[in-house]
Amino acid sequence: MTPDKKRQQGDTVIRIAPGAWRRFATVALAVLATAVLSSCGSGAVSNDNATAAGTGPVNVSPSSATVYSELPTTFIVSGGSGSYFVASSNQSVVPVASNLTVNSFTVVPADVGSDTPVTLTVRDANNATALAATAALTVKPRTINTVVTITPSSSQSAACGSAVCSGGDAEVEAVLSQAGLPLANRDVRFDVVSGDVRIITSAPGAAEVDSLSGIAKTDGSGTARIRIRALAGAPSQTALLRITDLASGFSQTASVTIASSSNTPLDAQPTTISFTGPDTNTCASGTSADVIVFGGNPPYSISQPGGFTISPTVLSSSGSRFRVGATGQCTTGSAIAIVDSSGASVTVTVTNAPGTATLPAFVVAPAEVTFTDCKQQAGVTLAGGTGNYFASSSGDPLDVQVSGNVGTISLPSLSSVPATVPFDLQAGFSDGQTVQSVTVHVLGTSSC
Repeated sequence: MTPDKKRQQGDTVIRIAPGAWRRFATVALAVLATAVLSSCGSGAVSNDNATAAGTGPVNVSPSSATVYSELPTTFIVSGGSGSYFVASSNQSVVPVASNLTVNSFTVVPADVGSDTPVTLTVRDANNATALAATAALTVKPRTINTVVTITPSSSQSAACGSAVCSGGDAEVEAVLSQAGLPLANRDVRFDVVSGDVRIITSAPGAAEVDSLSGIAKTDGSGTARIRIRALAGAPSQTALLRITDLASGFSQTASVTIASSSNTPLDAQPTTISFTGPDTNTCASGTSADVIVFGGNPPYSISQPGGFTISPTVLSSSGSRFRVGATGQCTTGSAIAIVDSSGASVTVTVTNAPGTATLPAFVVAPAEVTFTDCKQQAGVTLAGGTGNYFASSSGDPLDVQVSGNVGTISLPSLSSVPATVPFDLQAGFSDGQTVQSVTVHVLGTSSC
């Protein structure tokens, strides 16, 4: 405004004495800086993703990934309060521990027969209203076929049966496939894990060179082939080979049965089998181990101990094997008797013990929900524990349901509750070992 311009009615005029402009500007700038800092640091700026002071949105990286059965994959978590609940939409395929107080976690998917989608959900453990982060996974099946074929040379003694005679050789075939399609031109490494067996790495017709490791490439059918040699004079035993698909890193172990080429008494290997459960509360179930029987006078009869399955129970030739399966029953030692046609016998001892891993605590979040009236519904997240969840209490007046790792609580009626409000009810959830309750606060009953 120019000095001679007329003031309008209601205008405010500020007169500053000569020489005071510098002090006025300094004070004004200080006030402006304080206001800016206050709006930045005090949380005064609105942020739809922020959930509380010091708590930002939860993020998980990668947010999508292709993972393979039995191969570990690590995820990074950031944001929030630093304490999280992690849940899997399919705990049997991708099991996860629920409580997380570090910024990363690793999953090892179970074996699947085809591509399986699984969603991981990460929530802030200290702020139930904070936005959750998700990671969309595609679990692919193992790339090495579960059947590894070991074929002894046709020139070896028939007395060794399907086993490799000591000093003899055999061909090992491993099939690589993905979603039923063969994986051609893939490098596969074969390593000797244990036992008196070696991998023949020399070319056919050349002087034989034996090694503890060798690489073969798959053909058009996805099959990688190598030859192995059982050491001369090797006693009867079960050797182990590790087969690794170098492209994906997936590996599995195959057993090689070696039989002594000399006449030997009845024997069975291994003489002891130990099964271990997945956690401290559970013994093994659904896992198995093979026993090879050789020597003596076939056929052989195998006894059936309680708590285990035996298949088959009769073997017709030396070098044959039977399978021992765990059924979940714990035992410190059960005897399997192998008897040949002459009455000679040997014993294999099998145990089934709980594992050493401790299950993560079973938790339900949130621990409290509020209904302002009847015919309302609330959801809670179940995590940790055994991963198998169900409603432990579902009666009048609450209706409690479980689907996967999500619990639903509803209040359809009030046929047997206090007439006055407010009042509290309890909804129970369990993983089969522990029970967690959710408190339901009922504030009104006008629509009941």
